[in-house]
Amino acid sequence: MAYGSLRGVSVETPGSTFTSVPFSIVGPLSPTITVSATGNELVVGESGIYQITISINAEATTDPDPDEPYLDAIITNNGAPIFGDTTTFFKIANRSSSSFVVQATLAAGDTIGASISTDFPVLGYMNRSLTIVQLSH
Repeated sequence: MAYGSLRGVSVETPGSTFTSVPFSIVGPLSPTITVSATGNELVVGESGIYQITISINAEATTDPDPDEPYLDAIITNNGAPIFGDTTTFFKIANRSSSSFVVQATLAAGDTIGASISTDFPVLGYMNRSLTIVQLSH
């Protein structure tokens, strides 16, 4: 079974367009999962069905916003939204943590990462993780 994970702890403040979520810590990796050259994606070594989990903690803003600011995050495959469009994003509310789990068929060489954006420039994020586990061939 293939598996791998990445984590990041720095505070990041995304812009209004989707940008790659940075990771800085490599977790356990099976021999068929590697880390991309940028260090921000996991590279699948063999085709199969995988479970992909992204978890992100929104950094609390100094003053709660009555409009309840949020971050939009999306799992990516080869730099594009995993399900083909950006309407598949999930929202992470201010002062909260969210996880998003999908199952997808991946091909050998696919790079799995995450992208994030927000329309609230004061809202950032920290303490995040990306994990993939192969479920079948």
